[in-house]
Amino acid sequence: MGKAKQNKKGEAKALTISHPNSRKAMKLAKQTIKQAARQKTKQGYAIKRNIFGDKLLWFRDNLEPGLIYTPQMFENLIEKYLSRFEDELEQIEIKHSIGQRKGRQHASREDVINMTISREREEFNTSGIEMVNILIPQQLAIFRKWDADLNKIHNFTIRRINKTFLKNYKTVHKPPKEIEIHANNEQTFKN
Repeated sequence: MGKAKQNKKGEAKALTISHPNSRKAMKLAKQTIKQAARQKTKQGYAIKRNIFGDKLLWFRDNLEPGLIYTPQMFENLIEKYLSRFEDELEQIEIKHSIGQRKGRQHASREDVINMTISREREEFNTSGIEMVNILIPQQLAIFRKWDADLNKIHNFTIRRINKTFLKNYKTVHKPPKEIEIHANNEQTFKN
């Protein structure tokens, strides 16, 4: 290994590569490819985490204050989540009916919405939607206090919630304990 040459001021000169097929050039190319792959993987995880955070935020914002959720109430909340695009689809239909156009206006957005709805509904009916299990009162209390910080998602019990889980929850688990809410917003659990 040779030392990097220094100029008169004591600063290291940039290494020059004499041939594109040299070992040094191959090593640098390999490192660049590796860094690009790592960056792409990081971006993929960040996108998934942001989408999951948006979903959790929607659920948190649509929780009824002071309620303890039963499986039926949770299912109704999920159905409300699955139908969140109905207003936008209705607006697109109105725009289609007004004009005498041959092509569909906003066709790509309509297709994306329809694919998202069908995929999420299929997930709910089969493998389940990843969600905080708000049927557990402690998890519900933590979820309500969540400040939308994605680094705090690990504080929740994330579970795949599907229709069969919600139907079987009544028979397998005990009903949730009652919660007393005091004037200073502290919760205590009754037995």
